[in-house]
Amino acid sequence: MEFSSAYRDPLLAFAEAMSQWYRRYRDTLSQNCGASVTQLPVDRASPRWILHLLNCATPPPAAKARLEQVAIDPSELRFEGVDNVLILTNSSGLPLGFDVLPGDWASSLGRGEAGQGEGVMATTQRILELLRSSMKAPMYGGLARRPQTLTVSDKKLHRVLSSGEKSLSVLKVALLPEAVGGWVPIDVGPETGSPRPRVFNMRWPPTYYCRCCKKHSFLSQLKPCAGCKAVLFCAGCCPGATLPQAALDSGGHHCCKRLSLYMRRGEQLALLPFPYATETTSEDFDVEDFLFKNKLSSGYWLHWSLLVRSPRFQLHSSLEQSKDLWLSDHSEPYGPLKEEANILLSHIPHNSPCLSAPLVSWSQYMSWRGLSLTSPVSVLLSSALSTYYIITSLVPQDFPEMNILNKQSLKIHIIESYREFHTLMSFWELSVLLPQMTFELSFIGERLPQKSDKQQLFLQKKSGGVSLVNPAVGSEEKADRRSIRIKVYKRAYHMLLGPKPDLVIGFSPAIPLHDLWLSALPRLQSLRVPAYFCELSELSCESSQQVMSSATGGALSSPALNPFHSPLRICGGDNLLPWYSNAFIFHLIYKPLAPCPQRPSLTSNKAGVHPDPQQPANQRVATPQQNPPPESFKMTRRERKRTARNTHHKRK
Repeated sequence: MEFSSAYRDPLLAFAEAMSQWYRRYRDTLSQNCGASVTQLPVDRASPRWILHLLNCATPPPAAKARLEQVAIDPSELRFEGVDNVLILTNSSGLPLGFDVLPGDWASSLGRGEAGQGEGVMATTQRILELLRSSMKAPMYGGLARRPQTLTVSDKKLHRVLSSGEKSLSVLKVALLPEAVGGWVPIDVGPETGSPRPRVFNMRWPPTYYCRCCKKHSFLSQLKPCAGCKAVLFCAGCCPGATLPQAALDSGGHHCCKRLSLYMRRGEQLALLPFPYATETTSEDFDVEDFLFKNKLSSGYWLHWSLLVRSPRFQLHSSLEQSKDLWLSDHSEPYGPLKEEANILLSHIPHNSPCLSAPLVSWSQYMSWRGLSLTSPVSVLLSSALSTYYIITSLVPQDFPEMNILNKQSLKIHIIESYREFHTLMSFWELSVLLPQMTFELSFIGERLPQKSDKQQLFLQKKSGGVSLVNPAVGSEEKADRRSIRIKVYKRAYHMLLGPKPDLVIGFSPAIPLHDLWLSALPRLQSLRVPAYFCELSELSCESSQQVMSSATGGALSSPALNPFHSPLRICGGDNLLPWYSNAFIFHLIYKPLAPCPQRPSLTSNKAGVHPDPQQPANQRVATPQQNPPPESFKMTRRERKRTARNTHHKRK
């Protein structure tokens, strides 16, 4: 079973799925040509399909605005030699197929309304091929079907199809009389029948791939394993898709039984009190569509979008290093959620929770904080609330000798957690939930921005709200007791020198995927400090156990379900396992310290009798043993000075 599935870059997986679909589409054009599609049933869910023309040289206004927010040059996303793309979707935005038009297609149409030129014929034929192929085998899956009407976004394309309307009539598809005139489609008003514009968003279902051949496609084109119902295979293409033995791990061992147990966790992880959980926990959940519908296009929400630079996925790393953007997103961390931001960053509840009964569910927290369950703000608060849950519920249970709830201050190392570093303001909740404690959070990792190295910041109340203050930039205000100190170190954890922390936490560490953990785990073994990790699934925890055993000889605790996990489901790649950020928590179990060997006694026994090793033990003469020397006592510096003052010195 491949561990790295859910850690792959979703943007690259989507691009690979699109390229493989287009390759198959071009290969099967000769087979589809002339095939009858008039007997196909009408698409009842979306009887109107839309033909879009996407100009790659000039992105649509909505896409251009999103690219400007994440500081990406549109030219970086442009493919050489591709200027125009035809995309066929249904009315809800799901893609049905796409094709590429040559750059000179518009100039080849010629002038006049006759529409008999070679350019017109070639463009019409290309559109008809795309329609016929999309009817027989839609890109995002489902049964073969046909539309009743077709809407065209571009006026030139509409003129081309209008001139050859008989071609569409062969497919039993009616062309609407007017073009949309842009990237925004239209809805027909039920009262007047006149077109009216509406907001449109392209919906891209998550892309999966076959466990055997690794070909990317959409979920409806794959088939789960007959045994575990988790691993995916090409439907009808891979012979092992119907055999439970096909789900093998890297060592060739049968793992269907184990994966079946992991699949049962899906119902538990989906039991969330949020009304939108039905959408966000489904197997075909589209995070971009969720962000678009809720207008979550600024602040920390950009770190959940596919267009955000991320060193974790090695995308746009040059931009990340060249621009000092790591501190710019904290001015409005919660983006358009103004009411939630006012509650979280300004108001502090008077009835603080009792530590003897800590909060252990999203329902309890949202009610206590005065937040509505319809708000998606829980996505941004998952890591901070997971930290609170570790401090108040897990550490007292696993390390009772630490007595963590009675500590006045906590030093916490957060290692290799890129997204958490870029959502610093959400950790202010720790000072609200645990007001009797002061916190020092140190973020350590090789993938943190270069300009953040060795920075020290403060999260503190300022001018009626919470601000991220940099003392090195002329701030002379004293940090109050409730402030949180932030330290940043861009380096591997085993290269960090400093005082021992009270607690170590890692979010989505992907331990088996990075060699740095082969050095970080022995470092934690030497510190023997409580270390907790929040992982995406039980499969990740199982793979981490193997690395821990080989690196230190230690083990991991059984993964516990995190009640504060993120409500957004993550695509599993070649499997349908339930993957969520911070879904499970485990802690390191260190290898016991080896006892010091006792030195043999150098003095002989007083009786001078040496026992015969060949004599039975019950007949040997008991020899008196020498008492061990008392353990040497090492005085502190203060005790040495006090002893020196009390000692009488001789006068010269």
